[in-house]
Amino acid sequence: MSIEVEVLSELYTIMKQYVPAKDRQECADNIMSVMVDYLNDVDVREFGGTDGSLKRALKEYVGEEDQPEEDYED
Repeated sequence: MSIEVEVLSELYTIMKQYVPAKDRQECADNIMSVMVDYLNDVDVREFGGTDGSLKRALKEYVGEEDQPEEDYED
């Protein structure tokens, strides 16, 4: 089964209206822990950009060592 990231993002946006603000980060953390098993790396990063809570959940899940390195010129 394949679900488009846009649909997931829209569903998440609708769902978070019903989650109290104090619980949204925990909700995003739990959703992200499931999505990393079902989405490829590109899609999970796109989904992680849906809002700040998902972005923090993605950053926490993948950690600093898995973040893409920036290119610096010498």
